[in-house]
Amino acid sequence: MRIGITDSGVGGLSVCAEVESRLRRSPVTQDIEIIYLNAAIEDDYSYNSMPDRNTKLQAFDRFLESVYEKYQPDLLFIACNTLSVLYQDSYFDRHRHRPIEGIVLSGIREMLAAFAYESDLAFIIFATPTTIEEGVYGKALREHGVPATQVIEQACPGLPDAISNDGSGLLARKLLGKFVPAALEQFARTPKNVMAFLGCTHYGYQAMEFRRTLQAFVPRAKILNPNRGAADTILSRLKTEPGHGSLTVEFVSRYVIPVVAVNSLSGYIGERAPATLSALKTFTLLPGLCGEL
Repeated sequence: MRIGITDSGVGGLSVCAEVESRLRRSPVTQDIEIIYLNAAIEDDYSYNSMPDRNTKLQAFDRFLESVYEKYQPDLLFIACNTLSVLYQDSYFDRHRHRPIEGIVLSGIREMLAAFAYESDLAFIIFATPTTIEEGVYGKALREHGVPATQVIEQACPGLPDAISNDGSGLLARKLLGKFVPAALEQFARTPKNVMAFLGCTHYGYQAMEFRRTLQAFVPRAKILNPNRGAADTILSRLKTEPGHGSLTVEFVSRYVIPVVAVNSLSGYIGERAPATLSALKTFTLLPGLCGEL
């Protein structure tokens, strides 16, 4: 089975690594080929850098056409909140026949499950500017009964790059020292029970830093990293019979991944997913990956 995992950058590698790690612990009979497809056009020009929504829609549409022309995946999982949100637009209706799924729906399910267990839970959606502008997460929570007073959405511009380019976490810590208080100030009264939803796949690499920063302000602080739920979704599409099928991982990008990002991500991924780590270090350079620009 060929599984494509895509993100606008390298954050979705955390999902890829989680899938690989679990398959190594519980191998299946199927031969699994994972292809990580970097949808960003350049290292310094991803979807959150694009000038308007229509440009983003057109760019992702070209990317999808290119991916299906070149790879024909049996499943394409959008491990990117920004792209997963955009994919809900009717602009992509002509792709609905294809086996494409996104991280947004699994994230919403996890938050609603947490709220069903603790009705006093307040949510802070930390995400990229595009994801926050679309407002999908907050709208879904409110429509399913979460009071508007218990939902805050906080954009975190620059945080994905800070995480990718600094494995020490110092840059992320500095930005979170600004974003977390800004989010809490949006509540009429600071809640005592808060769940921080990490609405960008990069954020999971610094989940502990989110927790530490939030705990300085809130007595009961929880972190919801949807990357694990994304891995659950992908694995649920496989045949579950235990066995000894092969497992391979390839990383494809239209631009050279900077050495600083490779080094930082190598530290985040560690040895639990050796094929993902090797794919990152020996990525396939494919200038035509994103279609005609």
